[in-house]
Amino acid sequence: MTITAKTKKDDRLELRLDSGRRQILDRAAQSVGLSTSAFVLEHATLAAQMALADRTVFVLEPQQWDAFIALLDRPVQPMEGLARFLAGPSVTDVE
Repeated sequence: MTITAKTKKDDRLELRLDSGRRQILDRAAQSVGLSTSAFVLEHATLAAQMALADRTVFVLEPQQWDAFIALLDRPVQPMEGLARFLAGPSVTDVE
């Protein structure tokens, strides 16, 4: 969902935050040419969509469902290099 000027805004959300977080949000918003409110709304909406993504319903034909269940039921297969990759630094790690 992209925020546009044509979107009717009836609700209000307020939050309290420390000055360090406010400065980060202000700088990030400025860097992409948005107001802080628009930046926070855009990114909070994306985060909410991602948090809810695994709770969506999907429908499969019976044959596709059987194939899906078969994949879920098969024994775990180690993936070469995955453990090493996951042990490395994450892009979300704070420096």
